[in-house]
Amino acid sequence: MILLEAVALVGKTLARDGDPIEDLVLPLPKPPRVDKQYLVRLNFLTAGTKPELSADLVEIDPAVLSRYRWVGNNVGNRPQFFLTTDKLEYLVGQALPNLQAALQGMGRQETGFYQKIALLVETYFSTLPDGSPVLDPEKIGLAGKDFLQNTWDGASGKPRERAKKVIQAVAGELKRHLLAGLDLKVPQVGLWSVLLDGEVLAADPSYAEVVVQSKEGAAAKGSKKSVPGVCSVCGLEKSSVTFDLSGLDFLKYYITDKIGFASGVSEEGFTRTFLICPGCLRALLLAEKYARQHLGLRAGPVNFLVLPSFLIEPEISRADLEAWAAKLRARVGALSSLAGWLESLGGRGGLENELEDFLEELPYDNLALLNFLFYQKSQSEFRVLALVKDVAPSRIAHLLRHSYRVATKGEALLGADRAWWLDLTRIYRLIPISEGRRGVEHKKLLYIYEALLGQRPVSYHFLVEQFVALAAIYHTGGFAGTNIHPPAPGYEELEMGHHMLQANLLLMFLREEQLLEGGMSLSGSPELEGLNKAVQDYLREMKYGEPATALFLLGYLMNQIGRKQAEAGYKQKPVLEKINYAGMLWGKVVQLSNIVFNQLRQYDILRYNEGLFAIMKRLLDAHRRDWPLSPQENVFYILSGYAYATRAAIRAKEESENSEIASE
Repeated sequence: MILLEAVALVGKTLARDGDPIEDLVLPLPKPPRVDKQYLVRLNFLTAGTKPELSADLVEIDPAVLSRYRWVGNNVGNRPQFFLTTDKLEYLVGQALPNLQAALQGMGRQETGFYQKIALLVETYFSTLPDGSPVLDPEKIGLAGKDFLQNTWDGASGKPRERAKKVIQAVAGELKRHLLAGLDLKVPQVGLWSVLLDGEVLAADPSYAEVVVQSKEGAAAKGSKKSVPGVCSVCGLEKSSVTFDLSGLDFLKYYITDKIGFASGVSEEGFTRTFLICPGCLRALLLAEKYARQHLGLRAGPVNFLVLPSFLIEPEISRADLEAWAAKLRARVGALSSLAGWLESLGGRGGLENELEDFLEELPYDNLALLNFLFYQKSQSEFRVLALVKDVAPSRIAHLLRHSYRVATKGEALLGADRAWWLDLTRIYRLIPISEGRRGVEHKKLLYIYEALLGQRPVSYHFLVEQFVALAAIYHTGGFAGTNIHPPAPGYEELEMGHHMLQANLLLMFLREEQLLEGGMSLSGSPELEGLNKAVQDYLREMKYGEPATALFLLGYLMNQIGRKQAEAGYKQKPVLEKINYAGMLWGKVVQLSNIVFNQLRQYDILRYNEGLFAIMKRLLDAHRRDWPLSPQENVFYILSGYAYATRAAIRAKEESENSEIASE
């Protein structure tokens, strides 16, 4: 209920200074490979001796969308009656007769607008055998005699299915005749609208009244589902409230509208549960539309909306709200994917100052909390995946600053790379998701998102399992059916190593946020004397204990062997085949350390790595009687050492090349 009240407040702020229809006008999605979209004006002419239909076009822009009142189509089984639509089948079928009926229901039969709609239906439409109205192309000379009857007779199925096929055939005839004359192809047509003798009917004020009432639905006064009562959102007693909220989209999810929850298990029982007045319903509709257009974002494959909830009603104008929401969206968008924000800077000079300017406190931050609604949308279903409530705007700024600090540490430890910046999209690429089970698998990803935003703990062991599963995909090439995109051939190992280092940074990030549940004890850091300073710095920053350090060094040594195997001509390094990506028990780790020792001797590189091997062996032996790490952790830390060694070699090569360039 609190969420609905908060969202309604946003909608009421938007409605204060707005045209009721203008606020409902929608943008039009552009299909791929279409540069320009057009609205085709169907101009019905009645002044001549016989009915005619002509057509012309206008290029679609925001002004056209507003003038022709593009507010979308009704969803589900709700009747279609809009005069501007992206589906010609609605205009040649039910829209105009339904609009006439709606005007009758409102008692508007005496208006000039009603007379025009009635004239169109009477002059241009016929009735099919099942009673369905349809535009008759024969009346305007676009089809031969008995076109409707012949099409009906040639259709199969139940009457409703046959009527649908006839309507589709009529729409097809109009497209064939009219678009040829306009030199247009079907994908270029974004919208269709109705004119009468050159007059844009959608611009008529009476039409606006119908549209607004339709959006208010059963809450409108005089509706059969409207009763006097107290609105559950604003708490005021109203002459007209309703329980029918079928016009809402995603907010409907938070209202119990199943008959089993109604008092007396009847529709009338909802009058004693949840009721809403026309003003609050319109506010929710406006807020839904605004959120979808201006506060909708994406992290990996997951869509989400940011719904602000004001703690007290602010004295804020529509313009101020829109400006605040735009800055909020930019900030949350950066958390979702930092790549775009970083690219906009054009360079790395003064990055910290740029970030601080970007995160400067917004005017209403201390008055609002944010609700993150993660969802999946299909044509007929809005499926809520998760809702993270009551996130302070300062939390977003905090996470971005922390990501910057971790990226700075990453650069110091691993070399310059923007991949060390952690955001929601990069986290998505660390968590393998089976494409065929996305509804279930997305829970793994949302578990982490909810933890970051809502400051809840994340299981360390869960994350390690995910990282090892990710490495297995790269090693086996099992990319098909997952969210992990295959790299260019030959770069699998390099890409895997990159992700293992990102995984380590994510663990550091969560540990510093005090969100990491379980895992290594941070006490008793290992004695690292004998290792070079860069390795020591990395291990200390990552809080590696002795067992993890031993495995890290084992992986580092395996990398030295792998480099020699590559020099010997191996495309797939045999040393990596010694790792069991399903997990390795302690005994298998011991066997692997023995194999590594023998291969260091075989490739004649033991003399260069003897000290490193001795440190690794000492740390392994110190815990042999009570090995604390799981089979998955064993694999993860071995791979982490392997990845670090790969990165160190690349960094050394880059620094050497830069040194050579500088000395020339």
